[in-house]
Amino acid sequence: MDLAHQADYAWVLSVQRKLYQWSQTHPTEAYRELWNWLTDLRNLREAWRRVAQNKGKRTPGIDGMTVGSIRQRIGEAPFLATLQQQLRTGSYKPSPCRRKLIPKAGKPGQFRPLGIPTIADRVVQSAIKQVLEPILEARFWHVSYGFRPGRGCHGALEHIRMSMRPRKVNKQDNKRHEMPYQWVIEGDIQACFDHIDHHQLMNRIRQHSDDRRVNQLLVQFLKAGILSEEQFLRTDAGTPQGGIVSPLLANVALGLIEERYERWVNHQTKRRQSRQCDGIKAALMSRSVDRQTGRAVYFPFRYADDFVILVSGTQENAQAEREVLQKLLQEKMGLTLSPEKTKITPLTEGFEFLGHRVSMRWDYRYGWTPRLEIPKQKAADLRYRIKQLTGRATLGWSLDELLQKLNPILRGWGNFYKYCTGAKKILSSLDWYGRDRIWRWLRKKYPKANAQLILKHRQPSQLRPRWKVWRGQAVEHYQMGWQKVMHYRRGWMKPPEFMMVPGEPDA
Repeated sequence: MDLAHQADYAWVLSVQRKLYQWSQTHPTEAYRELWNWLTDLRNLREAWRRVAQNKGKRTPGIDGMTVGSIRQRIGEAPFLATLQQQLRTGSYKPSPCRRKLIPKAGKPGQFRPLGIPTIADRVVQSAIKQVLEPILEARFWHVSYGFRPGRGCHGALEHIRMSMRPRKVNKQDNKRHEMPYQWVIEGDIQACFDHIDHHQLMNRIRQHSDDRRVNQLLVQFLKAGILSEEQFLRTDAGTPQGGIVSPLLANVALGLIEERYERWVNHQTKRRQSRQCDGIKAALMSRSVDRQTGRAVYFPFRYADDFVILVSGTQENAQAEREVLQKLLQEKMGLTLSPEKTKITPLTEGFEFLGHRVSMRWDYRYGWTPRLEIPKQKAADLRYRIKQLTGRATLGWSLDELLQKLNPILRGWGNFYKYCTGAKKILSSLDWYGRDRIWRWLRKKYPKANAQLILKHRQPSQLRPRWKVWRGQAVEHYQMGWQKVMHYRRGWMKPPEFMMVPGEPDA
């Protein structure tokens, strides 16, 4: 049992809880004394542990050092002691990131630039994140889901679905005839991480952190530059994708999107001091009042740099809001909306967000009903991947090797889409396609075998003995259709530990 690690983790958690509770009770103030906590050896050791457990621990930066090489050549304790001394004496300087181009899935010839920091920079960035994240999490709004602990895309999609659901029921036929929102603005920011204005970003950071040394360190990371093919590139704007602290900074920068819609999202400004409800409930009342009086209502949802805005009003209202939002992002953060991809769509036609199809459909039983569906292109892409794995190029594999390659893809795909409407039917059809492709693969692998010999590989499943599946010596074909299909519940989102106060029911 690693008691030293447990002691470090407990200390960091206690600091995070203090920062979170302070930020909740002082939402408009900036914390001034973070440097001593950031450079504390216990914080650095916990940051090192998180970096060492990450999958990228074997990926070196420009210095060629990995977690393993540091342990062998220097040792963890001397490395962290030296890093602490450099931070406290002011001699620490971040190194440029090593650029690596990652192909974009489904977009041949297009690449996403990834900045890979050195291990030392990753440890310092992780240490910064551990002290800044609790302060910011207490102030981020509930419609932001990307790169936040305990939140994910399924929670965002379920929030959208519930917001689109009509509340008013017609007394005559007991159906819902009025949609709360009629239009959606699909937001797409051009190269968001590459064009964030550093000056505007730091102005927003200083609203939460007023520690001069921490802010200077963040500026140094932003200005550290990139090394691409032995050529140094200055970074006058943007946050490098791949940095540990970059997603947190991007959320701070893009928080201005939801802040524009304060009246309908989180109404923090009290017009009457006697108001007892919180900002979220006050915003709900504002949306209801504005709909009744015929005013336009806008409700945003954001996942990192992807966002949608539900619009209650006319198409002209949505078009005017898109232009205003474009000017806001350009002036405040130096960002530009893509004119081709930033579309205004009727909800009856539907839109794609986070790999799902979201739309309003008329149900003869209930009236207008929001639906999360599996896009046809995504199912076609999975069929293509199954076909590639069961082609002639893989005939040298055994059935166990094939299933070991195929099952993780099916398991991940099924878990991602099991919350969609009609998922059971689509998952079952894809299972049938997979079974058929394995049958064809076995016929090619054993061309002289008759059908009875090949069908010996179909055996009762260990999970459902009454069903026969393709089985090798130790692996059986994973069936996506056997998963339980249901709507995602936002209550399943588990908050980070620093949000849970000891003694409360959820702690």
